[in-house]
Amino acid sequence: MGVSVKVSFLGAPAVGKSTLIKLLSGQMPIPLDYKPTIGLDFGSVQFGEHEIKLWDIGGQQAFQPFWNQYLNGSYLIFVVTDSTPQNVLQTKQLIDWVNRTQKNARVVAIANKQDIAGHFDAKRVENILQVPTYGLTAIDSHQKEKLCYILVKELLKATDNGGSKDGTDNKSG
Repeated sequence: MGVSVKVSFLGAPAVGKSTLIKLLSGQMPIPLDYKPTIGLDFGSVQFGEHEIKLWDIGGQQAFQPFWNQYLNGSYLIFVVTDSTPQNVLQTKQLIDWVNRTQKNARVVAIANKQDIAGHFDAKRVENILQVPTYGLTAIDSHQKEKLCYILVKELLKATDNGGSKDGTDNKSG
């Protein structure tokens, strides 16, 4: 029998959280079809016998009081930014909050919308956010394989009993 794990996606409104979940779930993302998530939405992905429950957490300010409750029990939290300078700085504050409140979850960033003018590349975003960061363009269906690889790689780090939430080895010696 397989294992079920929770993975959450958090970020400001319109950064691509829902589009990333659609991409993972095999739905074709529709460019420029923005419909805000009202509170919370769900998706899931099967890997063999294992189910990954995907939580899409609304980024609007009205839902922020519920974020801690929604994130509870997550093995992995993807904090999503649209890679613009202003949003990356806002995302840094969000990551600091997540790291303070979600001590048992691994936190990584998705530098989405790498196709827009004026974006920061993933390495620059990572330098600012100080968490592992992956560059993507969620509306590009060819990026599904890359996103699946990132998801599995980071879940393995998040669920590794010998490692810490930042993926480093806790064993001394």
